[in-house]
Amino acid sequence: MKKTVQILGLIIVIGACLWMFFFDSEKLTPENSAGKNIYYTVITGLGIQDEEGRYNYELTSYNEKGTERRLGFSAGKQLREGAYIQLYHTLLRGVTHWEEVAFKELPEAVQRRYSR
Repeated sequence: MKKTVQILGLIIVIGACLWMFFFDSEKLTPENSAGKNIYYTVITGLGIQDEEGRYNYELTSYNEKGTERRLGFSAGKQLREGAYIQLYHTLLRGVTHWEEVAFKELPEAVQRRYSR
């Protein structure tokens, strides 16, 4: 019995140490890029407005290496046609944050995709 309690206690301590090592509360904030994949897209067309007044977009996006991926996200306002958008994407939560960027701020591989 004593050995079982010691092993269980050791497992809990190791688990707590691993959790503290890997868990960073900053990664949970939507606008923080830590732990997120960054994609870039350009607004083409009007967003589809839902019942709550948000505008939904589903656009082809590119990461910094130029790899293509189709991503969906929503915005509280209609986004400007032709605007370049930086998207913060996580595997489980999808796009957590977006912001408009200038063409000069896009990675070179993404600029090549849009200058064709």
